[in-house]
Amino acid sequence: MRSMEYVVGILIAVLNQSLLYWRMQQLKHKNIVEPKQVVNLARISLIERLLLIGIVLVLAMQRFDPLSVILSFFIINLGFAFYKQCQLKQ
Repeated sequence: MRSMEYVVGILIAVLNQSLLYWRMQQLKHKNIVEPKQVVNLARISLIERLLLIGIVLVLAMQRFDPLSVILSFFIINLGFAFYKQCQLKQ
């Protein structure tokens, strides 16, 4: 059962990163260059992700071991962030 807790945390982290990637692609396709519009879209994205991911995390922590879910969620998100930083340096 322990592995399922980690899988749930990983899936939530992937969902979080997918929502972020989707919003970034939306920003590219809309060709938004005004700082005010960029900030507004970032704010909307933050609120959407905070609410959706927060709710999903709470539901997962009620069903599974909270520490395992949060730990896997944060490790995968840190992995994504590290990977993106490495890509930017190339």
